Amino acid sequence: MIVPNKNREPVSAPGPLKRGAALILALFAVVVLATIVSAAAFVSQQEYRGSRNTLIEQRAFAVSEFGLNSEISNWDRNRNLPPPVGRPIGYLDTTRIYVASGDSARIYIKRLSDNAFWVVSEGRANIGSSLLEAGRQTSAYVRIAYPSISPKGAITSAGNVRVAGSSEVNGYEHHPNGWPQCGSIPGDTVPAVVVAPGATVQSGPSNITSTPAVVYDPAASDSNTYVRYGSESWNTLTSNADIILPGGLFNSDIQPVANIPATVPPTCNTTLNTNWGEPLRPGVAACYGYYPIVYSQTSLKINGNGRAQGILLVNGDLEINGTFEFYGLVILRDDLVKGNGTAMIKGAVFAANLTDISPTSWLTGDQDVHYSTCAVESALRGSAILTRVTQRHWAQIF
Repeated sequence: MIVPNKNREPVSAPGPLKRGAALILALFAVVVLATIVSAAAFVSQQEYRGSRNTLIEQRAFAVSEFGLNSEISNWDRNRNLPPPVGRPIGYLDTTRIYVASGDSARIYIKRLSDNAFWVVSEGRANIGSSLLEAGRQTSAYVRIAYPSISPKGAITSAGNVRVAGSSEVNGYEHHPNGWPQCGSIPGDTVPAVVVAPGATVQSGPSNITSTPAVVYDPAASDSNTYVRYGSESWNTLTSNADIILPGGLFNSDIQPVANIPATVPPTCNTTLNTNWGEPLRPGVAACYGYYPIVYSQTSLKINGNGRAQGILLVNGDLEINGTFEFYGLVILRDDLVKGNGTAMIKGAVFAANLTDISPTSWLTGDQDVHYSTCAVESALRGSAILTRVTQRHWAQIF
């Protein structure tokens, strides 16, 4: 006899709900996985777009900085000069565009004062399409730093001065022909010759022209007059010289030369030690704004012909035997000695006469010195170095 187990529960047949649970779980898992994949794809796409945008923004910033630094490093010295008529303080200069790896930077320069400028570089970068473009703008405040030299005469000498033959030392203001900046620089008459007390000046009746013709000034015997120039000095000028000569004979002709092949805008070939700028108007236009500092390490004898502008520093005597014109400032540690050439110095001459036992500056034959405030000021400004202002010179605008 079989006794049924009363504790056993009857087994029911599987229902429809339990039979579909696996399908629901599978569908739920698919939805979750699809959501995760979609989210990952969305995040990845956003990360890609963000990284791409950051990259193009950094490229725009980099090319903006490239343009800013390139402009300051390759500063056009024409801007150092006072603005010509029609280009007052506050005008914009937008002529330069720099390109690097397909990106470009446009330069805007605003003159804030006689010596200060605001340089703005607007960089643009794109990746494959103009729709993917970014812009960044950086700027810097800069100023020109140049020595403050106010010649007391056409020739300032610590020793004796002799002018003979048909030579002339003229203290009346002479503006170089065709220099547009000269109208912005008021001229003044100075004595033709300034010498130390006790020195002698020998000349014929028409060799020295000015009112007064000769002045005896203790500053002419002060060695600081010839080596210190406001914030600059002989050492700072020679250390910043554009052309350094060993001294001795200089037989080459001195002429301005533009770069060949020609560039747009034209540029001056400043690599040649025979190119000392272009003082003539009209002339080699590319070299109008090139006012080099030329430093001769010992006495210099110029036997070549030509023309030049800028600042000439000679650690010794200067003798000119060629047909030569110089516009600017000449500073000699010794003398301007007798030469046989036809020379014209338009600007001013300092002759320190440090070593000669009987120091005498000579001009004879057809060698002239004509005082020119404009030539001196242009040479000082044109050869000046560009510096950044001391505080907060750099800014990123956007």
